[in-house]
Formats: sequence, C-alpha cells, structure tokens
Amino acid sequence: MENPNQLNRVQQLEHRLAMVLEDIKMLRRYNFVSQDRGAQEMCNNIEIACDLKDNESLRWTKYKHEYFLLDID
Repeated sequence: MENPNQLNRVQQLEHRLAMVLEDIKMLRRYNFVSQDRGAQEMCNNIEIACDLKDNESLRWTKYKHEYFLLDID
C-alpha cells in the first residue's frame, strides 16, 4: 500500500483484517498448526472474526481460562 493515510478508518481496518487472514491461510498451508487442535481452533476463530459478513464473532468474549490469561492488551 503506497499511502495508507489516504484510507479512512474503516478501510484501514478492513485492510488490516485482510492481512491477518492472509497470514492465517499461509500458516495453514505450511501446516504449522495441523498437529495442534487448539491452534486449529484459534485459526478458525481468526478466520471467522476477519469475515466482516459473519456476525458470529460479535457474540464472543475474551478467553476466561487461566492458560490464556496473558497480558496482551
């Protein structure tokens, strides 16, 4: 992208989501997550969340399990 400042906020977010989705698809292609069921589920969730036509992820909450309670904010 030559000049990201020309994009409005929504266009910037859509572009960022498209880049995340592309990376997830590449991870799947290279089988980095094929052996780990938890990683597969997280990749599925990311793909669903990146699909702006699908409202499923709008009902989700943050992970509650202590394994996932990382300081990521």
